[in-house]
Amino acid sequence: MSLDSPVIEQHGDTFRMVYEEVYRTDIDDLWSAVTTPDRLARWMAEYSGDLRDGGSWEVASDGEIWGRGTVTSCDAPHAFTTTWHATGEQPTELVVRLEPAEGGTRLVLEHTGIQSIFYGAGWQTYLERLVTLLAGGEVGGEDAWQARYTELRPVYDTKFAAL
Repeated sequence: MSLDSPVIEQHGDTFRMVYEEVYRTDIDDLWSAVTTPDRLARWMAEYSGDLRDGGSWEVASDGEIWGRGTVTSCDAPHAFTTTWHATGEQPTELVVRLEPAEGGTRLVLEHTGIQSIFYGAGWQTYLERLVTLLAGGEVGGEDAWQARYTELRPVYDTKFAAL
């Protein structure tokens, strides 16, 4: 399994997606990249709130809040679980696990209860940006994100249609 070949399963009218990738960094650095608001803003979006066990958070782009959640469990620097409630959708669950791997640290992202297929191309785009950032590269702004998402969207439309 890798970023371009996630597990995608349908469960009734919702989906479960699992992404896995080895990042060329240690577990503490990767944990920081996925839980620290200023680092999340470099590859994903603007986070505010408390990203610790029991804490609530919000995510925004260009000052517009588009999601929120509550951290329901946290075992730093190995795993966290949070609700994921995108504006206009039902809440879902997001689990992120980190483990040592040859060449770095493996990140496994599992998102369950998804009702919209746009998450496929979105998560791949974000996680690719994290690879680039941790390798010392530049991820570009919103236009770069949108271009990659647009490129991936037909691939995920096909994957979801095959379920």
